[in-house]
Amino acid sequence: MRNPITALFLGFLLIAPVFAGTAADDIQVMDPWAREVPPNMTTSAGFLTMKNNGSVEHRLVGAESPATGMVELHTHINDNGVMRMRPVKDMPIPAGGTTELKPGGLHLMLMMLKKPLKAGEKMPITLIFEDGSKKEIQAEVRRFDMMMKHGKPMHMQH
Repeated sequence: MRNPITALFLGFLLIAPVFAGTAADDIQVMDPWAREVPPNMTTSAGFLTMKNNGSVEHRLVGAESPATGMVELHTHINDNGVMRMRPVKDMPIPAGGTTELKPGGLHLMLMMLKKPLKAGEKMPITLIFEDGSKKEIQAEVRRFDMMMKHGKPMHMQH
């Protein structure tokens, strides 16, 4: 090649993928928490906010935890006036944007708990993204009735 600028550009294209980050690198997780449940319950829910600091959309496609037998991605839908939970295949996180998992909306369904979740404990959760990358987080277990909205406790049934 006679043009050194073209050669530099083509060289950069060859090494650029080496510097490209994974979805897990781009996603910042804020305020992860799981709902405390009574000893006889084996299902809880996990919540968090994911901020995408990258320039492309990413998707949360799964999660796992050694404290559960299974974790599913869920949302709530209005089915003729009745709020019902439904699994979703993924949760998009827009480039430069955030996706919030919160009571009454998107959430992690923590199923087949291996022991009761008690307020103040930490629960390990691994988030899995569309490119196969993973991010390990520690969710704080919180009493659900302490979560307030507009000065009133929020209540939600699963």
